[in-house]
Amino acid sequence: MTKTTVLEAKDVFKIYDMGKIQVHALSGVSLTVNKGDYISIMGPSGSGKTTLLDVLSALLRPTKGEILIREKPISKMDDNELARVRGKTIGFVFQTFNLIQRMSALENVMLPLWFQGVNIKEREVTARKILDRVGLGDRVSHRPTELSGGERQRVAIARALAVDPDVIVADEPTGNLDSKSGEQILKLIDDLNKKEGKTVLMVTHERSVGTRAHKIIHLKDGKIIKNETTRRN
Repeated sequence: MTKTTVLEAKDVFKIYDMGKIQVHALSGVSLTVNKGDYISIMGPSGSGKTTLLDVLSALLRPTKGEILIREKPISKMDDNELARVRGKTIGFVFQTFNLIQRMSALENVMLPLWFQGVNIKEREVTARKILDRVGLGDRVSHRPTELSGGERQRVAIARALAVDPDVIVADEPTGNLDSKSGEQILKLIDDLNKKEGKTVLMVTHERSVGTRAHKIIHLKDGKIIKNETTRRN
């Protein structure tokens, strides 16, 4: 059965100029993410985990090398086209939730649909369905300050799902949560992969979280030093 590639890095470098010093955050990384994959990225602090996630998901352009989204090189896209393609392909979940405080849960989830030009009635219907799906059907009018950490992360996941993306990208999604809320969020992410076929790409520093994935990419000093297949695969 032929696999469909959704994201790919080809010999990618990311170099930051810090005055007189160059920091090589990524050094020749190549990685293929296929539809339905569940991949964790692990490594010590400063290994390049978040940079790899940001470059793979086209939040950052690489210094050298190529990133492909749905087999299309981002080097051929201007910023507007890249934003459109990224917005339809990738849903983002951040450690700090990144919700807009003045907006309700419903309005936060509607926001990416507005960026995609969806009319307001359809935006609201879709957002309500997704919030119900993540167990927040009774919290749609609450603002982030009125929600627990776990509930805020559920809103963030609902927002990521709003445009029905191919890939869910999660950067330390349980980093600001207690263990019970963290387990609930991880179970939700597991189900998105297993039951709905969503591709998941997740950065974590916790081994117990990383082994929930099918594959673990180990980074050190901006290079992939090991590809590990877990028992879940």
